[in-house]
Amino acid sequence: MRGISRTTLAIVIIAVVVIAAVAGFLVWRYYFATPPKKMVFVVIGKSVHPYWSVVEAGVKKAGQELGVEAIFWVPSKEDVPAQLSTMDTYIAQNVAGIAIAPSDPSAATPYINKALEKGIPVITIDTDAAQSNRLAYLGTGNYRAGWLAGLLAWQCLKEKGYAKPGATVKVAILTGSLTAANSLERIAGFQHAIGNASKKDPDIGGNINIVWLGPYNDEEDAAKALSLASSVLASHPDLHAAFGVYAYDGPAWTKAMEGAGIPPGKICLIEFDVTPDNIPPVKSGYAYATVGQRQYFMGYYGVKLLYNMTKMGVEQALKNFIPGYPNNKIYDTGVDLVSTRTFEFTAPTGEKVKVTSIDDYRNLCVQLGVDPKLLLGE
Repeated sequence: MRGISRTTLAIVIIAVVVIAAVAGFLVWRYYFATPPKKMVFVVIGKSVHPYWSVVEAGVKKAGQELGVEAIFWVPSKEDVPAQLSTMDTYIAQNVAGIAIAPSDPSAATPYINKALEKGIPVITIDTDAAQSNRLAYLGTGNYRAGWLAGLLAWQCLKEKGYAKPGATVKVAILTGSLTAANSLERIAGFQHAIGNASKKDPDIGGNINIVWLGPYNDEEDAAKALSLASSVLASHPDLHAAFGVYAYDGPAWTKAMEGAGIPPGKICLIEFDVTPDNIPPVKSGYAYATVGQRQYFMGYYGVKLLYNMTKMGVEQALKNFIPGYPNNKIYDTGVDLVSTRTFEFTAPTGEKVKVTSIDDYRNLCVQLGVDPKLLLGE
């Protein structure tokens, strides 16, 4: 064989050098020039509403602090199929973690378990799906919150002289769901509190007839909530108390009262949540008080907990965050009772109940690191 010419050898050497240089550049670009892909965490809420805007603010804040992509998604109104198909899409994308407020816990359970089987951590917020394999629940202790709402209603009924021996008292309940656990637990707590208070009140001793109207289901539709509230008032002009289980239910009761010509304070209205929509009924006197959730922290702590699961492992993250884990897998974010004035009363059940004024609540928000404008709209 003839030897390789110098020219050919030079060409080969140059080609090898060029290939090595290009390969080196590609390796450098892959490992150093291309920014690392951000971890993606998803929080799925229930519907478009100021309440969920506060949750979203907490989600975004946590994402900024952690340097991750924190996605918040809600349907325009409560829509179980849309909520679950969206979750399924994110499962297919193999995101780093999911927090969901299931509108229908039973329907959501297979999706929650599916994500966990794929190695995606899943927690519930706002509404639990205890029958699923979810790793934890972050949110309000809803039975307790409903109980406090019931004690507030009883206090109002006593103050107005409606609750007296031998009286018949009509109490109506308006909610956005008859399947969501948070709704059912709040209603149960509310009814049990009034029932217990009526029996243990020394002035009444059970000698009173409580007539329950509802719960009426508006399916998280504000227009339907207003229509239902108006129908109830038209059929029962002698209504004594009303409970709005979801955030927009209190304002719906208020608009219905205004439309019916009912003056502020005649009906003992107890709202749920503190949002820019819930504060005006309190200020105007239509609502006796509202039960304020700390929903900002459902979003904020939810993202941080999921992130910690990916960094230190599920068990260690839960142990560090939830008191009493693993026997307890629930983190109660707490509630605040808000009215136009700060006062305290002892319920017939023996509990001392503290109610905070709007001004004091504003100061509390600042102490907790939450922008008061998100909740009060001021």
